[in-house]
Amino acid sequence: MISLLLAQTLIERLSQANVIIGIILCAIGIALACLSRRIACASRKTNDVANDDSIMITVKVIGLIVIVVALVVMIIQ
Repeated sequence: MISLLLAQTLIERLSQANVIIGIILCAIGIALACLSRRIACASRKTNDVANDDSIMITVKVIGLIVIVVALVVMIIQ
């Protein structure tokens, strides 16, 4: 298995469909995690949201789950 990974160049690896899908999912997950406070503010229709707000925590957890799924998708060949 290690020899298979070493036989590919960076361009060949990045052009595989599962790696492209993984990068897109990772970008979505990072965006969700970073924008969770703004999403919570928009859904609550307030300017300030507490750090322990349930919507904000839920969006962060969903974003982190999407990042983990992206990493698994990128690893699978």
